Amino acid sequence: MNLHLFPLVLLASASMQASGRPADPQDVPYRPGEVSTAAAEVRINFSADGRWAAWGTIGRDADPDQQDIWLSRRGPQGWSPPFPAPFNSDAVEFDPAFSPDGRTLYFHSDRPGGEGGTDLYAVAFDPERRTFGAPANLGNRINSAGDEWAPLPTRWGSLIFASDGWGGEGGMDLFEADLSGAREARPRNLGQSINTASLDFDATLTIDGRSLIFSSGRMSESEAIVSLFRSGRNSDGSWAPRVPVDVGCSSFVIGPAFDPTDPDHFYYAANCEGGLGRMDIRRVPRALLGEEAGGGGAMNGSDD
Repeated sequence: MNLHLFPLVLLASASMQASGRPADPQDVPYRPGEVSTAAAEVRINFSADGRWAAWGTIGRDADPDQQDIWLSRRGPQGWSPPFPAPFNSDAVEFDPAFSPDGRTLYFHSDRPGGEGGTDLYAVAFDPERRTFGAPANLGNRINSAGDEWAPLPTRWGSLIFASDGWGGEGGMDLFEADLSGAREARPRNLGQSINTASLDFDATLTIDGRSLIFSSGRMSESEAIVSLFRSGRNSDGSWAPRVPVDVGCSSFVIGPAFDPTDPDHFYYAANCEGGLGRMDIRRVPRALLGEEAGGGGAMNGSDD
């Protein structure tokens, strides 16, 4: 799927929201008017120390289809007003994710000079000075001639992401690449336990690092049917067969996320009845994910 169709997908999901189940009373937009607004907000990510949040926006203080990254900092008095990332451009910048040490922000973009459609980038971040460096393309060892989406850095030194350019089961598949470049020469497909002929993307790890939660389904200009799935990480690093996660008040549920300082809740993005915009980031009790979804522990993976 071409990423530039994504705003149209949001419209399709809005027209289909009645097919979702009613929202749990505790399933609410996150920080209404600040994070969740009349625009579309997607796939929030929190730094491991809980001091920073970053997320993708579509049409926030910009053209209705413009895809940008916004941030907010948490201090002693609470969260700061959100602000756009200084490296945003007229191109797509989307799906941000902090490295485990909080000093790199990964994202995808179709800015000029890439390998294909949308590529994965990294930008150095100084959380104390609140400054960013220049974004750097991750190169053709990770990026293909197709589209790469939604990077997820792990504590064991890899990057999990979605791609339609490295082969696989079909549509977008989830892959894993060693960030040091010392192991696989190319990204490793996570396999049939996770990937299908549909679109598999937007992966996150539970706070204890034992499970991967991700979105999977169909997206086109006329329909958007996507839901969440979970897969446990085996001791050898492989993934168990996926199982559905019955969370979300819409038939189009994407962007799963956890805040390491708030282990009792889970975050996702959807267009739901009574929402604020085309897509809200929503906060829901983690218990709705089931006990196998992971509680305390290390953010972005275990230490093995």
